Amino acid sequence: MSLVKTYTANGSDAVEHNGGSGVIAVAVASGSGTITLSHSIGGTDVTIDSFTASGGSRFFSPKGNLKVTASGISSATIHVEVSPLSTIG
Repeated sequence: MSLVKTYTANGSDAVEHNGGSGVIAVAVASGSGTITLSHSIGGTDVTIDSFTASGGSRFFSPKGNLKVTASGISSATIHVEVSPLSTIG
Protein backbone atom coordinates (compact mmCIF):
# COMPACT_ATOMS: atom_id res chain seq x y z
CA MET A 1 0.00 0.00 0.00
CA SER A 2 1.46 3.26 -1.11
CA LEU A 3 0.19 6.41 -2.74
CA VAL A 4 2.30 9.07 -4.42
CA LYS A 5 0.19 11.77 -6.04
CA THR A 6 0.15 15.46 -6.90
CA TYR A 7 -3.22 17.15 -6.40
CA THR A 8 -4.11 20.22 -8.48
CA ALA A 9 -7.90 19.91 -7.99
CA ASN A 10 -10.35 18.55 -5.44
CA GLY A 11 -10.61 14.75 -5.38
CA SER A 12 -9.96 11.61 -3.38
CA ASP A 13 -8.10 8.35 -3.71
CA ALA A 14 -8.46 5.02 -1.88
CA VAL A 15 -5.37 3.25 -0.57
CA GLU A 16 -5.40 -0.39 0.60
CA HIS A 17 -3.74 -0.55 4.02
CA ASN A 18 -2.32 -3.78 5.45
CA GLY A 19 -2.69 -2.49 9.01
CA GLY A 20 -0.13 -1.13 11.40
CA SER A 21 2.03 1.97 11.26
CA GLY A 22 2.23 4.24 8.26
CA VAL A 23 3.41 7.72 7.36
CA ILE A 24 1.91 10.57 5.39
CA ALA A 25 3.94 13.46 3.97
CA VAL A 26 2.38 16.56 2.44
CA ALA A 27 4.31 19.23 0.52
CA VAL A 28 2.43 22.34 -0.61
CA ALA A 29 4.37 23.63 -3.62
CA SER A 30 1.89 26.43 -4.41
CA GLY A 31 -1.64 27.62 -3.71
CA SER A 32 -3.77 26.35 -0.88
CA GLY A 33 -6.05 23.49 0.10
CA THR A 34 -6.63 20.78 2.68
CA ILE A 35 -5.38 17.19 2.53
CA THR A 36 -7.24 14.75 4.82
CA LEU A 37 -6.26 11.15 5.59
CA SER A 38 -9.15 9.00 6.82
CA HIS A 39 -9.99 5.35 7.48
CA SER A 40 -13.32 3.88 6.43
CA ILE A 41 -14.98 2.09 9.36
CA GLY A 42 -18.43 0.64 8.73
CA GLY A 43 -18.92 2.94 5.75
CA THR A 44 -18.03 6.08 7.76
CA ASP A 45 -14.82 8.02 7.12
CA VAL A 46 -12.94 8.64 10.38
CA THR A 47 -10.26 11.33 10.10
CA ILE A 48 -6.73 10.25 11.02
CA ASP A 49 -5.02 13.56 10.21
CA SER A 50 -5.55 16.73 8.18
CA PHE A 51 -3.06 19.22 6.68
CA THR A 52 -3.48 22.79 5.42
CA ALA A 53 0.28 23.32 5.09
CA SER A 54 3.34 21.18 4.43
CA GLY A 55 3.93 18.55 7.09
CA GLY A 56 3.82 14.90 7.92
CA SER A 57 2.87 12.43 10.58
CA ARG A 58 3.02 8.80 11.60
CA PHE A 59 -0.26 6.97 12.04
CA PHE A 60 -1.50 3.59 13.21
CA SER A 61 -4.59 2.10 11.63
CA PRO A 62 -6.19 -1.33 11.33
CA LYS A 63 -6.25 -3.26 8.06
CA GLY A 64 -8.65 -1.79 5.52
CA ASN A 65 -9.06 1.15 3.21
CA LEU A 66 -7.52 4.54 3.76
CA LYS A 67 -8.74 7.57 1.84
CA VAL A 68 -6.78 10.68 0.91
CA THR A 69 -9.03 13.65 0.12
CA ALA A 70 -8.00 16.98 -1.38
CA SER A 71 -10.51 19.78 -0.74
CA GLY A 72 -10.61 23.56 -1.02
CA ILE A 73 -7.93 23.41 -3.68
CA SER A 74 -7.21 26.91 -5.05
CA SER A 75 -4.55 27.21 -7.76
CA ALA A 76 -2.61 24.56 -5.89
CA THR A 77 0.05 21.97 -6.46
CA ILE A 78 0.16 19.67 -3.44
CA HIS A 79 2.36 16.57 -3.34
CA VAL A 80 1.23 13.70 -1.10
CA GLU A 81 2.87 10.40 -0.18
CA VAL A 82 1.36 7.68 2.04
CA SER A 83 3.46 4.59 2.81
CA PRO A 84 3.83 1.83 5.39
CA LEU A 85 6.40 2.75 8.04
CA SER A 86 8.29 -0.49 7.33
CA THR A 87 9.20 0.76 3.81
CA ILE A 88 10.81 3.99 5.05
CA GLY A 89 14.50 4.08 5.76
